[in-house]
Amino acid sequence: MSTVLCICTFRRPDGLRKLLLALPAVQGSEGLTIVVADNDAKAEGIAVCNELSNTDYPFDIYTIQVNEPGISEARNAACLKALSLAPDMVAFLDDDEWPETQWLSELRRVQHNCGVDMVGGPTLPVFPDDTPTEILDNPYYGANMNLPDQTRCQLQAGGNLLIKAEVLATLSPNFYHTDFTRSGGEDLAFFEQLHQNGHTMAWATNAIVHEPVPASRLQPGWIRHRVITIHNSRVRVMQMLKPQFRHRLVRGLKTTALGTVALIISAVSWLSPDLAMRARELRWKFQGKLSAHLGRTVTRKESY
Repeated sequence: MSTVLCICTFRRPDGLRKLLLALPAVQGSEGLTIVVADNDAKAEGIAVCNELSNTDYPFDIYTIQVNEPGISEARNAACLKALSLAPDMVAFLDDDEWPETQWLSELRRVQHNCGVDMVGGPTLPVFPDDTPTEILDNPYYGANMNLPDQTRCQLQAGGNLLIKAEVLATLSPNFYHTDFTRSGGEDLAFFEQLHQNGHTMAWATNAIVHEPVPASRLQPGWIRHRVITIHNSRVRVMQMLKPQFRHRLVRGLKTTALGTVALIISAVSWLSPDLAMRARELRWKFQGKLSAHLGRTVTRKESY
């Protein structure tokens, strides 16, 4: 089963090098082909690929310079190049991740056993030493659906994915909507479109990749903005893909209910630190969703 691995990179040459050097140890990676889309004018990622290509690196690497800014543009370019190589499957990893050795074999196993069109797995955060416990348990770091192995589901994050090439091609050439390139949500829109088109998905619990968490992301302001941005983009994705009145009504009612719950818990949040933390998170979710209902886009602080 031929597989092309797509990696988008932006100013992370060290992370990209670590990922590329980890791939030869991955089970079932024999014959893997790699596509790297570099989204920065300095092309530091392409330089890393060229260095490895001049060694005994075991995989062919195709590189693309993507001049249009944004993760959606980079992923679209990578997908087009991958499909031009006529693989059976296309895989995705991010340039700040590295896989465990069973990553690819687990994705393939679940895809085969479940007979689905695509499979995702967990991206587990790697925190700095002495990170507070409440941050270690925060679900907004990494990307883990925490589902039993082989559970059928709708995937949400595209940084750890295996998909049939013929299914990916159904979205060509605009696989990832550029409307979300600065705000996030392009992954959710990608999977929502495929779900609406009848394509099937499953979860591979042991297809694990790891992602470092920089110290800058441990600050309260970062997680606040992340929660607001995620929930703003979720509403905007559904506004685009489910515009019917009944869906708009349900979204509005859910957001109203969320705001009410946030208000109630905030009123009693003085009772315990856990309640105070929960109240803050609910307020941030409500803020993100409400801003989307009001037609506002919240952009990510960190550029891609």
